[in-house]
Amino acid sequence: MNITDMTRTRTRRLALSASVLLAGALVVTGCANDDRDDDDRAAGTGTAQSSGAAAGSPSGAATSAAASNDAMVAAVATARDAVGSGTVIGVEQEGGGTSWQVLVVTSDGQEHEVHTNAAGSSVAGTPTVDDSDADDVRENERFVDAAKLDVGDAAGKLQDVVAGTVTELGLDDHLGKVVWEGDVRDDAGTKHSIRIDAGSGATVTNTVDTDD
Repeated sequence: MNITDMTRTRTRRLALSASVLLAGALVVTGCANDDRDDDDRAAGTGTAQSSGAAAGSPSGAATSAAASNDAMVAAVATARDAVGSGTVIGVEQEGGGTSWQVLVVTSDGQEHEVHTNAAGSSVAGTPTVDDSDADDVRENERFVDAAKLDVGDAAGKLQDVVAGTVTELGLDDHLGKVVWEGDVRDDAGTKHSIRIDAGSGATVTNTVDTDD
């Protein structure tokens, strides 16, 4: 074999070796890309799972209901403090949720009307005393004596029956018995009118208000 033939043979071997090395590099690169793709897919799955968890979080409506119920409790406390003492026999959301009206009965049977802001944190105006006659005083005293559950306990009982926002709650007479009568709006916006026994908390009636 002459020098020219040897050179050609060496050249072919070098070319073959380069081809082999190039193919190996491509395989390695392909594996790395596959690994990255797998990582990307895994990351994508993780993102989807996170989105699912977020979707399972409490709804905006539930959060709003909780905030509104907290405001009602605050309004009750604020009204009682404004009067100085007494028993809350009624609380009602007014003005499309912009304020609360709270009725407080003092030890003399007189009914005091208090208005608070939407958060229930401050009194709007000055508490007023209703012009209660002897019959009103007797009825107020009867309600207060029969109500073993206070307004906060009653609100909790209503929410046990229907989860949602308590928009109105007050002591009333139903078939000769004293009851807590209230309205609860569920997450779908449906209003439920509920009565519970003012002494035991047992559900007396639970109806959907179709006229609202």
